[in-house]
Amino acid sequence: MTERMRFADFHMDRANPWLEEILNNPEFRYAASRKKQLPREGLEKLDLHFATIYRRASDEIKSAARTGNEQVLATVRTELEKLIDYYRTTDHFHVIESYSDLKLQDRYDANNIVLHLEGADIITNPDVVDGLYERGVRSVGLVYNHDNKLGGGARGKKDRGLTALGKRVVDRMIQKGIIIDTSHANHKTSRDILQRVGDYTKTVTTHTTGFYGMTQRDITADILEDIARKGGVVGFFPVKPMFPSFEKYIENFRKASDVAGSVNHLAFASDFGGLDAEHLFEEFDEIGKLSLVAEQLSELGRFTDDDVAKIMYGNVERIVKQL
Repeated sequence: MTERMRFADFHMDRANPWLEEILNNPEFRYAASRKKQLPREGLEKLDLHFATIYRRASDEIKSAARTGNEQVLATVRTELEKLIDYYRTTDHFHVIESYSDLKLQDRYDANNIVLHLEGADIITNPDVVDGLYERGVRSVGLVYNHDNKLGGGARGKKDRGLTALGKRVVDRMIQKGIIIDTSHANHKTSRDILQRVGDYTKTVTTHTTGFYGMTQRDITADILEDIARKGGVVGFFPVKPMFPSFEKYIENFRKASDVAGSVNHLAFASDFGGLDAEHLFEEFDEIGKLSLVAEQLSELGRFTDDDVAKIMYGNVERIVKQL
């Protein structure tokens, strides 16, 4: 019997459509319709995914992130800790803290997830990193689109780089062995992070939009090359505003492979749960269609079966093996 293909999603806003119920807050009702992107039968096909710890930032929170307003950020921290507790206490999830925790099985039991903090506004000092680690967080993106006390976001100031506090936080994350994610950072902050980490192999971009745009959200060739040199992985997610078509999304993997030198540093990411329906391609609008991505990587991208297996699962597992 041929072994089935395994699937990993390098970035999923797994709880976002259910935040209204989890946090008992109607503010998050906007995301409820995104449940269609994450049907149970589709989730059962996943062997591993990075599940975000994320709540959409209001203008008040964005301001607090820039100034370090502890009163506002303490409230956000409490909400995110509640979300962590949800992941840890719900039967649907099996939280991976070290590679030995990963349970691969053909019969669905619960989703293997790595807890990923998307946007580290709440890290106002390095000791917060220790607390997150104790709660099971193993992956952190320092910024979201807005600037914070650690660095510059993709929609913030282009010339804002990694701050003195950001450097201390990066150092602490390295000490704890946490995966460091440059997604949503502007190019200067991304390059500063890559310089700070040296040869740290758990340096990644969990989800980016490739080479078709000219925004700070798009990865550049030099950033991709640097992450590849360190042994890290870059995930690409299919989204209409950034890719002209689903075919161009698939073709982007070929270009990224040429830049990185091989497919060993590329991964699939969906960002499902974090995208509105109008931003999704009709061909791939829910997680149950993962096999289509694999088929198109083979047929349109002309990747070998081994290369497709690396993009769809193996490269993400290699990062998780280092936990």
